[in-house]
Amino acid sequence: MSNDRTPETTPDHTPGPWRTCRKGECSCFTVMSDNHPVAEVTHGDWGDNYPALRLVGDSTFDQKIEAYMEQITYGSIGEKTARANWHLIAAAPDLLASLQEIVAEWGCPNTPKWHRAASAIAKATCAHVEVSGP
Repeated sequence: MSNDRTPETTPDHTPGPWRTCRKGECSCFTVMSDNHPVAEVTHGDWGDNYPALRLVGDSTFDQKIEAYMEQITYGSIGEKTARANWHLIAAAPDLLASLQEIVAEWGCPNTPKWHRAASAIAKATCAHVEVSGP
């Protein structure tokens, strides 16, 4: 795409508006559309889960093999950060639409702000943008 226009956007994502579950008063951290969940924001420990086996029971005659999920933990996301991410993700369709309107009004000025805005739109819409300039 040349730098004489904004990135083309055909929304493949779930149309907005999105909202936080129960107006942000829920602890599930789910982002909802009108019809279905869109995303669940991770909080607490995160990592890779894998199946494992263990022996359970009080004695050798009573033991059984039990399957469970184990996790290799890579880090943890605090509730305050998760809540902020949750609200930001819920606002994403509105932010994208507003930025597209602003960029369309600007035309294609060769400014760093325009290039950042066009790049953000491309990132959100999986579009490829070729821009020249600063």
